[in-house]
Amino acid sequence: MKRKKVLLAGASGRIGAALWPAWEAENRYDLTLVDINKVEGASSRVEVGDLRDHGFASRVCAGQDVLISLAFIRDAHVGEPDGGMTDIGMQMQLFEIAHRADVGKIIYASSNHASGWNEQTDPPTLSTVDQINPDGWYGAMKCMAEAAGKYLVNVCGRRFIAFRIGTFHGTSEPESLRRCSTLLAPVDAVQLFSLAIDYEGPDKFVLAYAASENVFGEHTGFLDLTQAKEILGYKPEVNMMSFRSKFDS
Repeated sequence: MKRKKVLLAGASGRIGAALWPAWEAENRYDLTLVDINKVEGASSRVEVGDLRDHGFASRVCAGQDVLISLAFIRDAHVGEPDGGMTDIGMQMQLFEIAHRADVGKIIYASSNHASGWNEQTDPPTLSTVDQINPDGWYGAMKCMAEAAGKYLVNVCGRRFIAFRIGTFHGTSEPESLRRCSTLLAPVDAVQLFSLAIDYEGPDKFVLAYAASENVFGEHTGFLDLTQAKEILGYKPEVNMMSFRSKFDS
């Protein structure tokens, strides 16, 4: 079977650096690794550049089957004079370039901050994919990018999968009670993004929370993993709630 051509944008970040080594070890995909910083140690094609540059983004998107967008621009200068391109501006440009390049599927790294205000209740409100409840500009722009993905599906006929990622620190054990609900272990991140690349089911738009298992006995986390499990077939290998007793007072 022909390997899918996958463009991994943000390849030197925490999540990207967990994904591509696992895929290279399996020789699973034909990867192009993109970042504004160097990507060290890869055997795949590497392109260093700024995705805000239309020409660069167009060049790296050409010929790809799947775009995974992990890249982001920090929101520190939103609303300031000459603040430059915001994250949502970059994402929308990248999505449109990918569409024009006939990239069939976009996988987008959204965030649990898209519903982060739910954590202001005690106990936190269960976050489900139908909720838009951001806790800052970062979360708000993630919601906007999800909406842009819906447009790509409805009007442009693309596939779009967005993961509202909980917490990713490259570790498999939570260091706080909150992260028993939100932490995504590296092995589970690799599984989720692999499932998204390979998914060819009937749902062209998929929005799901991305965390390791967060249900254990009577304890239930506040990120709903139903869509990841039922649509993509996600079976987390690490159960964060099993660590909860460490933090019980």
